[in-house]
Formats: sequence, structure tokens, C-alpha cells
Amino acid sequence: MINDESKKDLVSIIIPIHNSEKFLQDCIDSIVNQTYKNIEIIAIDDGSSDNSLKILKQNSEKIKIIYHQNIGLAATLNVGVNKMKGKWFKWFSPDDLMYDDTIEILVNVGSKLEENTIIYSNWDIIDTFGNKIRSFTESNYNDLTKFDFNIRLLDNQQINVNTSLIPANLFKKGCNFISVENQATVDYDFFLRSAILFQTKFFLIEKPMIKYRIHSDQLSHKSIMNNLDYMQKIRKKVLSCITEELKTKYMDSLHEYQKIKPISQKSLETSLKVISKILPKSLTAMLLLFYLNKIRTKR
Repeated sequence: MINDESKKDLVSIIIPIHNSEKFLQDCIDSIVNQTYKNIEIIAIDDGSSDNSLKILKQNSEKIKIIYHQNIGLAATLNVGVNKMKGKWFKWFSPDDLMYDDTIEILVNVGSKLEENTIIYSNWDIIDTFGNKIRSFTESNYNDLTKFDFNIRLLDNQQINVNTSLIPANLFKKGCNFISVENQATVDYDFFLRSAILFQTKFFLIEKPMIKYRIHSDQLSHKSIMNNLDYMQKIRKKVLSCITEELKTKYMDSLHEYQKIKPISQKSLETSLKVISKILPKSLTAMLLLFYLNKIRTKR
């Protein structure tokens, strides 16, 4: 470890908040207690009506607080981008927790990679009380070409944005967050544009870097299948921004890739659609995560 913290790259951790009082203090504590100390924490409250802002003010010596009145997730994140000073950007959910060495590991890995690389990782799933349920393992695509990785993204491969570390120079190139109709897909839209329009690379750390909390009010699990359907609209929109020649190359390669998927994976995808329609919402989220895990590790 480097002893002089001032020589380390500054990491800007942006927490978008809306009525997040239940787990917010634990989230803040997990960030403040990082072994990597050269961080700035920017918490942006987007019109909360609960005690979220009060909790933030109780931590005002540790974090920078910004308040806006209901401007939406993408706009909230862009406020953080405009205020941040770090070399690295990290979006983090107020529901989730970091391990003590999360930032240190991410930066150490990132410092050895090309500058235009987004780092992401596996993650552990915890329940409302913080108990570990299971680990979520991403497919390792580190040896793929950038084009082939992009095909996986186009095929609805998702990355848990809370695990990621994003180089700030990407925003300077113009790749900011865009407001979409389905807020739960803001991250997928960003990653897909980063990859296809801004030639960004991605690198997986095969270790759980965060504790991802599952609970009934979670935006991303209220309608997982709707999210997956909406991601198809995002794919079409992003591909419309490139040349017809390149778009055709991507679409042809995507169709070929989908043809050669293992039968076991196709069966899992079919099961995913079925259970989302027939099971009660209280059971759907956990089972969908189980199937998504199986699908994504077989890609």
C-alpha cells in the first residue's frame, strides 16, 4: 500500500438518494470505513419525503450533500458528475454495502489497465437484515475482443453498476447519463453507449466487491421482465447512432451469437419469462435473480 494518500487517485463516490432512510446510514458507514482514504462522497437527495436528508446532515462532516427536488435518476447522477473532482467515478446505491477494501482493490486493478476501461466485479446478495444469501458470479469476458464483448452487452448482458469503477474521462468525452422511460435501465443505457459509441473496454474482477441488498421496495426488482423488454428499445436507439455498415455487422453477429447459445441457456431464458408471469411479486425477485445468475454465467 502507498502510505502517502495524496498521491493516490481521487475516487468520487456518488450516492443518488430518494426516500432511502432505511439502509442509508449503513451504506455511508461502509464507504467511510474504506481502507482507501482518498475519496470524496457526494450524496444527492432527489426530493426525499422521509428522513434521508436528516441522516445525510448528521454525516455532513464526512460527505458533501446536494439537494434537488425530483429531477430524476439520470439528472441526479449528472449533478454528481458535474460536481465531482475525482479521476474515478463510482455510482453507489444507498441500499448496498461495500467491503472494507472495495475501493482499494478496484483502483489497484484499474491503475494497471488502459485508461478507457470500466472495471466491474462479482457481488454478494444480502437480505434486508444484511445476511448473505448467495454470491452472484458474472461471466468472465476479459479475453474477448471489444467487439465480441459488445455483442454480449447487446444480448442484454447486464453489469451491476454498484460494483463498477468508471474513469472520469469518459464523461469529458460526452458520455453522460440519459433519462429513459424505465429508470431501472439507466445503467444499461450508459454501459451500452460507453461500449459502442465511446469505445470503452470492460474488465471483470472475479471477486465479490459489494453486498447487494434485496428488498421489496427495490426499483430494479419491481418489474425485472419489463426492464429486460425495455433494454431492447435501448439497443435499437444506440445502434441507430452508428453507421449502417457497423450496425449491420453488430446485428448479424448478434443473431449468430443467439443461434449458438446452449439449449440449457435458452431453456433458462424461457423459464425466466414464465415465472415472471405466474409467481407472486414476493417470490419473483429472488427467483429471477437465481435465473439471471444461471443465464449470465452460461453466456
